[in-house]
Amino acid sequence: MAYYTGSAANLAAVLSALTTACVDEGWTWSDNILSKADPGIFVRLDATTEIYGLTPLRMWGRTAIDSGETPYSVCIVDINSIAITYPVTYHVFVFTSEVFMVINYSDKFQWLAFGQSDQPGLGSTGNWIAASVGYLSTGAIHGPPDTINMALTLSNMNSYTYYVAPGFAWGAYYYYGKICQALIWNFWIDAGLDSGETNYPWMQSGKAQTPGILGSVELIGTQPNAFNNEGVLIPIKVFKARSESKYSQVLQVQNARHIRVDNYTPTEVITLGTDQWMVFPWYLKNTATRNAGKGVTHTGTFGWAIKYEPPV
Repeated sequence: MAYYTGSAANLAAVLSALTTACVDEGWTWSDNILSKADPGIFVRLDATTEIYGLTPLRMWGRTAIDSGETPYSVCIVDINSIAITYPVTYHVFVFTSEVFMVINYSDKFQWLAFGQSDQPGLGSTGNWIAASVGYLSTGAIHGPPDTINMALTLSNMNSYTYYVAPGFAWGAYYYYGKICQALIWNFWIDAGLDSGETNYPWMQSGKAQTPGILGSVELIGTQPNAFNNEGVLIPIKVFKARSESKYSQVLQVQNARHIRVDNYTPTEVITLGTDQWMVFPWYLKNTATRNAGKGVTHTGTFGWAIKYEPPV
């Protein structure tokens, strides 16, 4: 892998840092398309188009360099009317088939990631994208980004509670125990499993959602370890809802893990065996309300760790 860090004066500079790091590691950047022929990953990036009065860094996945684009974008953008303040510090992690970027401003963090799943049995490319904010599009049903709750709750899902999970996940609200309408998706994958889906092959369709972090809340909720107060690295897995109430795993992220950040400082590097991992909150760490919740402006102590190798 390769790790890059530095300072950026605006989102255009953030985009430049990302593409420069990838190009240095063998990717191609041309006509706003970042691509890698082997294994075949393609994303379109834009930091110039205004939407909802804001200019986010947006990303779309593709199945080919000139076709098969996700119907909606994921992005880095102002959240809850709190503007990104510059300069930001960026962290870019480039692996063979995964890329992660995290930016830090004040005590807040945002991120984007993309790659290709190595899950056996997928019917298509397995290309995936994810970011702090998702489904940001003109006409998107959840409205502009100041309405987004960057939070996760561990309460019973059969309720009226709103859920917006902060990492590799989906958010929805429940009404009489049924999903009524998805609010936000910040993860998309070209799984190629169910040809009848809306926006196929980028899987998201009405009531057939993609559980990510919500599928791991029980494990995540047991952290930190009561024995030594350390967080445990938990695999980031994504499952596709299928017919007859069954699920298929479509992704296990290779180089990042869930972790509770109660006892870690953001950007702290921890060592496990021969591996090192850099720790981040999903957005804003808050130990007073560690499980976050509805309508809050932080992500409690939910976070993630990315595999790290110091620059040579």
